[in-house]
Amino acid sequence: MRLGLTHMGNIYIPIKAMANQLGVDLIVPPPTSQRTLDLGVKYSPEMVCLPFKLQLGNMLEALELGADTLFMPGGAGPCRFGYYHKVHELILRELGYKFHMVTQDLGIKDMLKYLTNGASLREIIAVFRFGVAKLNALDELECMVHKIRAVEWDKGEASRIYKEGIRAIDDAADYQSLNRVKREYLQKLMNLPTVTSPAPLKVGVAGEFFVVLDPFANMDIEAELGKLGVEVRRSIFVRDLVRFNPFVYYFGLLEKHRSHKAATPYLSRHVGGDGWQSVGEKVLHAGDWDGLVHLEPFGCLPEITARNIMSSLKDGLPVLNIIYDEHTGKAGMVNRLEAFVDMLYRKKRRQVKVCV
Repeated sequence: MRLGLTHMGNIYIPIKAMANQLGVDLIVPPPTSQRTLDLGVKYSPEMVCLPFKLQLGNMLEALELGADTLFMPGGAGPCRFGYYHKVHELILRELGYKFHMVTQDLGIKDMLKYLTNGASLREIIAVFRFGVAKLNALDELECMVHKIRAVEWDKGEASRIYKEGIRAIDDAADYQSLNRVKREYLQKLMNLPTVTSPAPLKVGVAGEFFVVLDPFANMDIEAELGKLGVEVRRSIFVRDLVRFNPFVYYFGLLEKHRSHKAATPYLSRHVGGDGWQSVGEKVLHAGDWDGLVHLEPFGCLPEITARNIMSSLKDGLPVLNIIYDEHTGKAGMVNRLEAFVDMLYRKKRRQVKVCV
């Protein structure tokens, strides 16, 4: 089996670490690029969403590199993600590719047996823990770079160190080297020269999870906000999808549980994807964020629902909605960000004057 991977942010790093320890021949396609998008657009239905097209492009590039097995998770609810793998498989077979598609339709037990070369449960748990450790290290580094980008003296230096840190985490072969690398690069970020004025704006980033998590899909919007002196407060991390702490779940301490509760007066049930959480993030953080950037792929049903509810809330938190597809231009996105951030600074200065 040569298992082809699809990209979503840095999730390939923990998956690659687990595959190496299990002896799985993993085919990692090139980083998502314009070619990936062009391939996905060429063979996808026109009105399907951007994540579908990017995932299809990743699959095509993996198959070109010799993958003979593809894995695609599914989902439940109104979001069309639950049917992606069916359409992906149909398109790829019509193009003449021969491969095996593994999905959660097989059931967890059979799916794990197939993807892990028949490893024992003990082995699977051990490598999964190491993969989660890498995932947590990546997320900690990302949280730190969100803070430092906003106040760094030499713009772009934090992003450079962050990219080095990603590569170092990817290369770490055991817990000891992983912990050393994490501490080293967190310290490098904290040691960067910073400015003290003006105080950075705190802006949340919420929306459809793929677009929020993938820098290519969102056109590196978090780095662009950092250049404008904004400290990003992202609502979703990959670690949230694999966190199995019964205490945290039982007492509703996860961010998504808190946001669901906050959204209940305006949206009382799951509408698929992250639409429920998007509404709740606006309600939950209206008092401690200066603004919210809401990201969605064109045609995303859950986020269309969330967007329309957000606009009716009278909580005083400004929202910039950005919709992505293959026609979205980065220059236009950056122009809108600059105008939004300028508005937030003006709003904050007026509030300070009123308080004085």
